[in-house]
Amino acid sequence: MVEMEVIFIDRVPIKQKSDIREGGHVRRYYAWITLNKMVEKVVPFRKDNNDINWHAVRCMFIKDSIIWLEYGCGGIAHLFVLFASFIRRHKIVLNFHDFAVMQNRGFKKNPPFIKRLRLQVIERLLIKRAYAIILAWPRMLDYFTPEKNKTLLIMTPGVGEDELFSHLSNKKNNENKIVLYFGGMKRKGMIPWIVELFSELKGWELHLVGLKEKENIIETENVTYSGSVRHNKLFDIICNADIVLIPNPRNDYMDRQIPMKVSYALLSCKPIISTRLQGLSEYISMLDLEENVIYLDDWNRESLKGALQKAENMNIDVERTIEKLRPLAWEPRFKKALEIVFDESKSSVVQIKGDTHSTILYI
Repeated sequence: MVEMEVIFIDRVPIKQKSDIREGGHVRRYYAWITLNKMVEKVVPFRKDNNDINWHAVRCMFIKDSIIWLEYGCGGIAHLFVLFASFIRRHKIVLNFHDFAVMQNRGFKKNPPFIKRLRLQVIERLLIKRAYAIILAWPRMLDYFTPEKNKTLLIMTPGVGEDELFSHLSNKKNNENKIVLYFGGMKRKGMIPWIVELFSELKGWELHLVGLKEKENIIETENVTYSGSVRHNKLFDIICNADIVLIPNPRNDYMDRQIPMKVSYALLSCKPIISTRLQGLSEYISMLDLEENVIYLDDWNRESLKGALQKAENMNIDVERTIEKLRPLAWEPRFKKALEIVFDESKSSVVQIKGDTHSTILYI
């Protein structure tokens, strides 16, 4: 255990798997538990009741601390970190999930100009002030140029070490085929369109899990909406599915990213029907699991019906799939990330790409 104090900047820390209610929580949970295993003291920015922990704030302004920031965790937290970075010599580790402005453009109407400007300025300042940055997908680098002497770590979506086993289904063979979508419902109208289609299909059920995000979801005899569920319950739902959907809309930003859900969709060891997004297809190709996925370039009634028929005849190699996912276990990767960040000499770092005099590593 390293004798140091780390200030953990987040909303209420995700301390247990049962606290995970959305995709972004997964990375935050594994960052939190790994830090607590590796360093002497972790001070959370917020208490369990969501109040600001003023002891953490005092530490930020009176000590030269290591600050671990989960972006985005709210404007107040971001501003505290920025103010403190100009007053003290902090090492800021920025765990980056998404670019707020670009993500909003990808899924919904643009926020007001002033809000967009504020978010953009805060993002750029945090990137500039950070000592080390952990990115959720490699093509996030298309949106900014790393400065000299920055350490950038690419940590693509993964799964927990204790989740890497064959999950048994409780579903009876004589029941309808279950198609599962889990994630946010705000997908530019794609989810209501899929709901309408499945309402007309016999022998199939569509199960939806995730935040409604003001989308109009109409349940029918064979369409079920469960809302947001805890991470540990999600596995029971995934295991009983026959097919998993990743129907993300295509746009410049979405095409570059890797959805957090994809690793858990693969771990289901069920056929996946997905949009052919560049970042997602590159990730699946890297894992050598293309045979688990059916790609749709266009989501229409005939193409989706054809994909469902094809998926029924697919046989997924469960043991092979699990072994291919093993290198993406969260715990050892976060451990490696912390070892790199805390190693002053960087003697153990192998530079993968360094045309900007920064260290960029895939972990």
